[in-house]
Amino acid sequence: MPLKFTPRPSAVESIRRARRLSIEAVAIEANIRPDFLTEMETTPTDVSKRVAFSLASALAVPVQFLFAKDVEIDANMPDFRAANNRPAVLTSAGLTRIARARSIAAYLADRAFEDCARFANTNSVTIHQQSTARKLLKSLYVPVQRVDGSVDPTLTFRETRVSLERKGIIVLCDRVADPFRGFCYSPTGDFPIIFVNTTGQRPATKLFTLMHEVVHVLLGKTGVSDPAILNNQVERFCNSVTASVMMPAEEFSQAYKSVAGRGARAAVDLLSRRFGASKQASALRVSDLGLSKGFYAAWSATLPSEVPMIEEEDEGEENSGGGGISSQIARFGYLLPNMLTAAVDRKAISQFDAYRLTNLKPSTIKQIAAIGVNRLGP
Repeated sequence: MPLKFTPRPSAVESIRRARRLSIEAVAIEANIRPDFLTEMETTPTDVSKRVAFSLASALAVPVQFLFAKDVEIDANMPDFRAANNRPAVLTSAGLTRIARARSIAAYLADRAFEDCARFANTNSVTIHQQSTARKLLKSLYVPVQRVDGSVDPTLTFRETRVSLERKGIIVLCDRVADPFRGFCYSPTGDFPIIFVNTTGQRPATKLFTLMHEVVHVLLGKTGVSDPAILNNQVERFCNSVTASVMMPAEEFSQAYKSVAGRGARAAVDLLSRRFGASKQASALRVSDLGLSKGFYAAWSATLPSEVPMIEEEDEGEENSGGGGISSQIARFGYLLPNMLTAAVDRKAISQFDAYRLTNLKPSTIKQIAAIGVNRLGP
């Protein structure tokens, strides 16, 4: 006889509401009927093992949470894509990435990691201190130039990421089918964690997102964000500081003069390549510096209306999927594997703890850490 499970109705409903997910959205993710989910939230209902685990995955919680009498779910991160910073509404995949970041930050708060250097400038500026924020961000930015003097966004992303990790900022990257470009989790006193969603982002856009999230760390503003959003005060500040570092005013103005005779779209393409910044950020920079009235609107009008802007930005980014060591370094960077390996070697934590946080085999974590010693220093 097949094993049956009976989730607690109040637990299922409270988790779904805390996640700010509709019954229809959860049902689609869990591959069950909406009316069946409604029944599970109102009456003790026997379900198969498959349904129980599918539902837990859709709600982005461990399966045992479905049977708990008193379950507490962290409130969703603020959503800086909205003008009022309301709690973010994400898919289960996005919620899972946030849950992992929170778990990592909570775990690294343990005494086993108290000797590890933490980033010293979390929550060190306000939105009224653009000059200070610019100076701090510039000290972390490592532009890598091509032979022609233009910025290579792929290499710059890698070197800037290492620069951040040396200062104690953890950078995670992964592909998530969720309409956000990144998030920052930066509780004061803990290791700040930046997540970059690489889905639909060309290298220049991914680099701008990384830099944008660093400004969130400087502000101490935990939340989900997207540099393409312009109606939020925090996002505008982060964009402005990032643009001023990646596209210095005097140099950018000179570069614009050399392409001003071209159409808006061609000019933006050239500026984007010159500075390694996203196309949208390059177009905004022209307008923000007052170099051409109505330029951003003119550029936006050249984009195909049926293609979302994030897809317009997606141009031939190399797929880093798969399970090889390079793809795992791309996902986790060097700092986290380095700290976990050192803690395992000291017997401060177990190999299982390191696996639980990363889902990486101990040998893979150790291999990344060994490479990281050369990149981060011992």
